[in-house]
Amino acid sequence: MPGHKTMNTTTSSAASVFEAPGPGSWTVDAAHFPRPVSRFQAEIHPQGITKGFLDCARRYGLLIDTLDYRFINGFAYVTVVPAPEAEIPARFRAAEDVFRKKIWREDLERWDRDVKPASIRTHKELLAVDPLALSDDELIAYIEQCRDNLERMIHQHHSFNLAAILPVGDFMAHVGAWTDAPIGEFLALTRGSAPESAGTFPEMDRLAEEIRNSPDARQILESGKASADILAQLRDAPGPLGEAARDYLGVVGDRLLNSLDTGEPSAIEVPDALVARIRMAVEQSAAQAEAVAEADVSRLREKIPAEHRADFDELLDEVRLVSRLRDERGFYSDVWAGGVMRRALLSAGARLAADGLIEEAAHLIEASYDEIQALLGRQGGPSGAELAARASYRKGHRVDTAPAELGDPASPPPPMDGLPPQVRRVMTALGTAIQSLGANVQSNRDSAVIRGIGASPGTYSGIARVIDGPDDLGRLERGDVLVTAATTDSFNIVLPLLGAIVTNAGGLLSHAAIVGREYGIPSVVGTRIATAQIADGTRVTVDGTTGEVRIDSP
Repeated sequence: MPGHKTMNTTTSSAASVFEAPGPGSWTVDAAHFPRPVSRFQAEIHPQGITKGFLDCARRYGLLIDTLDYRFINGFAYVTVVPAPEAEIPARFRAAEDVFRKKIWREDLERWDRDVKPASIRTHKELLAVDPLALSDDELIAYIEQCRDNLERMIHQHHSFNLAAILPVGDFMAHVGAWTDAPIGEFLALTRGSAPESAGTFPEMDRLAEEIRNSPDARQILESGKASADILAQLRDAPGPLGEAARDYLGVVGDRLLNSLDTGEPSAIEVPDALVARIRMAVEQSAAQAEAVAEADVSRLREKIPAEHRADFDELLDEVRLVSRLRDERGFYSDVWAGGVMRRALLSAGARLAADGLIEEAAHLIEASYDEIQALLGRQGGPSGAELAARASYRKGHRVDTAPAELGDPASPPPPMDGLPPQVRRVMTALGTAIQSLGANVQSNRDSAVIRGIGASPGTYSGIARVIDGPDDLGRLERGDVLVTAATTDSFNIVLPLLGAIVTNAGGLLSHAAIVGREYGIPSVVGTRIATAQIADGTRVTVDGTTGEVRIDSP
């Protein structure tokens, strides 16, 4: 109903009102934001998504203008904004070039040549600054630099959305028209195309090799000391070992870990997960993500009608080409920039906590930017108790406590029969991709079998580790079945530890689905109830082909 409101009891003194932020139908984004985000992130994130999507919508000839994101009580809600009528002729013309020129290739080339290297340089330049050595005024200026960078990086991430997802949406739409076989099996043919999605990259390989060649390093790694101490010893080691450790931690340490929110920990704050990942890399060869065997390709190719197999080959090639962009556009944009931002805010928060103005350093991220400036300038701002209440609210709430929809009832998409063929193809590819980012399957809560979407084929039995947030990632052990609400791009650092993935939210193109396929582990997504139904430590069997998770024992 228009103006739909609901009330949720929070840990603060006031109840939270959920009201549509504007006209239309608004849907909660459970796949990317499974928990409330910080006040700082909610203020900066929406415009980057909206502007970035608009950039690529025009370039790719979409009949929608952008995705409008708003945060209501910390939860993300999205609505689709149609393209202005005056722009439709230009959108039609742009759509004619999309598949003929394969314009995502131009975007990928620009990413590799210009955008990614520039982003790495900027992040490293900001990390070269020691916030602890800055005066209060210098720290305020530094925080502004980091915030400007994060704002640019959110925009940058989403300006590459269509290059990353349109080819795969097109592939899925065609394969779905050609065969009734599970689409997840065909998407698994991209495995090996995105090594960073499988948690491996040159800095990791180099550190693992240095440790293998050094008995002293192996002794450090297996010393039984606290993980933070192990990382410090490796980082401070002389020669190539210390250099490799510093390079690795320089790349991953200040990336956000399983979150797009600056309010959540970066990897260096969860040292147990990093050390477990290093240990596993030392035990294995550098090449972790193996390409799909040609026999598997041939087997699935046989399910495609003969007259379409050449087209199938071409479409698969394009998906493999851009596959790595799905996660890289986050890794090197806002996932890294968010970690850089968090580092600066934690340093500032430590000063304020030392002066008794806030209770904990991390609580500063619960403030808006204006409030942060006021606090650092000693010119007022929220009390420590107010910021603590905001932190408590975020810690105590999850997306299943928020309404799934706000505003007007969702309308079916308009028919595309009268559109020009290339416009129809672009919109079909986009619709298929977006629909596959998040989907839910209704399961029987009383059943020992939980049903979702089979996103990465295979079967695996292991111990379920129910992870509520980044702070829990240190509990993961090799071979565990990750059970969580959703995963994000930054989670790839610890992915290789897992035997299987099960999530509440997500669809065939959700992050959990993609990384599961890339690393070749069974994944079931969109279960809605997995974290509620599966107890931590339970033994489960995950079937990533059928989409079923069986609870084997308590």
